[in-house]
Amino acid sequence: MELYHNFDEPINRIGTDSFKWDYEGEDGKYIPFGVADTDFKAPEPVIKAVRKRAEYGVYAYGKFPQKRFASAISGWYQKRYGISLEQETVRHSQGLMTGALWMIINAYTRPGDTILLQAPVYNTFNVVIKGTGRYVESNDLVLKDGHYEIDFDDLDKKASDPRVRILLVCNPHNPVGRVWTKDELTRMAEICRKNDVLIVSDEIHGDIIYGEHKHTPYFSISKDIADNVIVMGSPSKTFNLACFYSAYVIIKNKTLSDQYNVVYDNYHFDYNYFGIEALISAYNDCEYYVDQQNEYFVKNIKIVKRFIAETMPEVKVIEPEGTYLLWIDFRAWNIEQSKLIEMYKSEGIKLNCGSNYGAPGIGFMRLNVATQTQVLEKGLACMKRAYENMKKPNSKIVVL
Repeated sequence: MELYHNFDEPINRIGTDSFKWDYEGEDGKYIPFGVADTDFKAPEPVIKAVRKRAEYGVYAYGKFPQKRFASAISGWYQKRYGISLEQETVRHSQGLMTGALWMIINAYTRPGDTILLQAPVYNTFNVVIKGTGRYVESNDLVLKDGHYEIDFDDLDKKASDPRVRILLVCNPHNPVGRVWTKDELTRMAEICRKNDVLIVSDEIHGDIIYGEHKHTPYFSISKDIADNVIVMGSPSKTFNLACFYSAYVIIKNKTLSDQYNVVYDNYHFDYNYFGIEALISAYNDCEYYVDQQNEYFVKNIKIVKRFIAETMPEVKVIEPEGTYLLWIDFRAWNIEQSKLIEMYKSEGIKLNCGSNYGAPGIGFMRLNVATQTQVLEKGLACMKRAYENMKKPNSKIVVL
């Protein structure tokens, strides 16, 4: 019998040391629609697996279960994408940003090298890259008729700079919601191969896809492309397991894999005893959860789109192909970004400031729909009040 998860179940996260609700939401002062986690419990099989480990009672040093770990990840790619993945190509990392990305940067680049991003893009990329003494260059995405595209001519030009060592791809893309097609991925790969630039693909949102769109794991396109690609993955977004920092990289090229292993081993990384069990259980037993959750996201996205269209039609929602993050275009209001943020805070709601994702994000906001529909609708009511107050003659928010 297929399991069922109740995504409408109310979950009070205030007072639980939640970054989303206690830090961003300031202990319940605001409804936080920014931080990219979900407000749902993890699947029941995951909870049982973690509980079993906890009840064992001995939390000493562990021997990393590489075979079970790699088998679960390989099995997931087979079930979800129909891809045969060799278990020896799967390597553990302690999270994606301060784990996988940090190690990748140190394994394949040197201080002073440049890494290409595609803004507007997840802001922590910048933080990690600059924190390692590397430089950031952007191959800005182009918005055409409500749809983001890659500027391939600009990519070719910037990748030809010998200081550029890595193109960091976000697929599905956070925050604009694009799911890059096989043709787009192939063209990027051809440009990078020609210019001796390594591709690192963050695919943490890869399971969250809508409609006819299909996630293409970068390493699966061809052997030649896989030879110059490193994929970073984790069940953290899909199953709400972020606090476990249990992630992985997939590296087909043995030379690249050996370089990664040197960095991993040199820093004597250990692993999260509970998080690995959560990952294995999620990938082995919880595909039902992903399908049901994606349907729930689609419902919430429709609610937001209808609300925006009916309440503030001059504002535009960029149609998401993947992720549970909505990228909303407020540029028609011509309001300074800081004032837009304060306008919503005054009514008890926080959204992410678009400028955090690079200059192309100015005038946009990011909204996370991964919450109970009741909470989402409460937040939208706050947005409506803010908009109505903005239109009043004595409003402090001036549309330029």
